[in-house]
Amino acid sequence: MSSLPVASEQRALQALRGSLVVSCQAPHGDPLDDTETLTRIALSVLQGGAGGLRAEGAERIVSFRTKTDLPIIGLLKTQDRDGRVYITPNFKSAKEISDAGADIIALDCTRRRLAEAEPWTEIIPRIHEELRRPVLADIATLEDALAAEAAGADAVASTLYGYTADTEGARTISWTLLDSLLNRLRIPVILEGHVKQPEEVSRALQAGVHAVVVGAAITCPRSITARFVEALCHAGTGAT
Repeated sequence: MSSLPVASEQRALQALRGSLVVSCQAPHGDPLDDTETLTRIALSVLQGGAGGLRAEGAERIVSFRTKTDLPIIGLLKTQDRDGRVYITPNFKSAKEISDAGADIIALDCTRRRLAEAEPWTEIIPRIHEELRRPVLADIATLEDALAAEAAGADAVASTLYGYTADTEGARTISWTLLDSLLNRLRIPVILEGHVKQPEEVSRALQAGVHAVVVGAAITCPRSITARFVEALCHAGTGAT
C-alpha cells in the first residue's frame, strides 16, 4: 500500500470535509462544451457556496485554477472503440491533469480496469510517489472500493455506480451501497452520481460521507429542463 505524507493528503481532502463539490463538465458536443462557458459556470457555483470543483481535461483545470484556490478534483476521460468512457486510464493522463493544477486525481478503480496493460493498482503508487497527489477512487461496487483502499487510494467516490456491467442501468443513489462503504472503509467516502435533490445531500452528510459531488442537477440545463418537461407530460396525462 502506498501513502502520502499526512500534510499533503489533508490539505486537499480535508478541505472538502462536509462540503458540496460541483462537477463542471459537459458532454462532447453539448452547447456548454466550451472552456470559457464552463469556467463561467464554475465561477457561478463557487459564488453559490461550492467547496470545490470537479473538472475534466487539462484545459478546463488550468482555467478553473486561475479563478479559485479551492480544491479541484481532476480527471481525464477517454473512450474506447465500443464507446465506453474511462476516467484517467493511465499515468500519463494523471500527470497531465496534475500538471494542470488538479489537487486530487480521480481514477477509475473498477474491476473492469484491472486487466488493462496499466492497471490502476500500478497507477496509484506512481501518483503518490511521482506527483505527490491524493487519489480519489471512482468505484461502482463495495468490492471495487475495498480493493482500491487496499491499493492505497486516499478516498472513494460512488461515481461509477450505474455505469459498469454489474451495475448498468441504475440511475438513483444506492443508499445500501453507501451504507456499506461507510461501514467497511477506513478512508473517506464521497457520494457522487445520481444526486438530484438538496435533501439527498443532507441525508448523505448526516450518514457520514466526507463530501458530496453534484453535477448535472446543477450545471446541465438540458437535463434540468428535461425533468420539468417530463413533469408536464405526466400532468397532461393525469398521471400522479
